[in-house]
Amino acid sequence: MPYAACKACIDRSDLQRIAAIALALGLAACSTVPQPVEQIDAARAALSQAQPVAVSDGAAELRLAQYKLARAEQEIQRGNNTEARIFAEQAEVDAKYAWTLAESARMQRTAAEVNQSVRSLREEADRRSK
Repeated sequence: MPYAACKACIDRSDLQRIAAIALALGLAACSTVPQPVEQIDAARAALSQAQPVAVSDGAAELRLAQYKLARAEQEIQRGNNTEARIFAEQAEVDAKYAWTLAESARMQRTAAEVNQSVRSLREEADRRSK
C-alpha cells in the first residue's frame, strides 16, 4: 500500500510539473510581442503623404521620421518588436507633423498672396474713386 501512495504522489508531482511547464509556455507565448506590421505600414503611408509637400517646409521633421522608420525596420530584424513598434509609431507622428508644418506654411503663403491681392484691389479702387 505505501508504494501505491508514493506512486500516486509521484504521478501527481509529474502532473504538476507538466502543468507548470505548460502554463509557463502559454504565458511566454502570450507575452511575445507581434511584429508591428500595421504601425510600419502606417508610418510608410504617412511618409509617402508628407514627402511631396514637406521637402522644404518640415524637412527636418521629415528626415527624423525617415530615420525612425529605418530604426523600426532595424529593430524588427533584431527581433526587438517592442522597440520597433515605438519607433514606427514615432515615425508616423513625425511624418504627420512634417506634413502639417508644410501645409501650414503653404496656407500662410497663400493667405499672404490673397492679402496682397486684396491690398492691390483696394488701392486700385481708391485711385478710381478719386
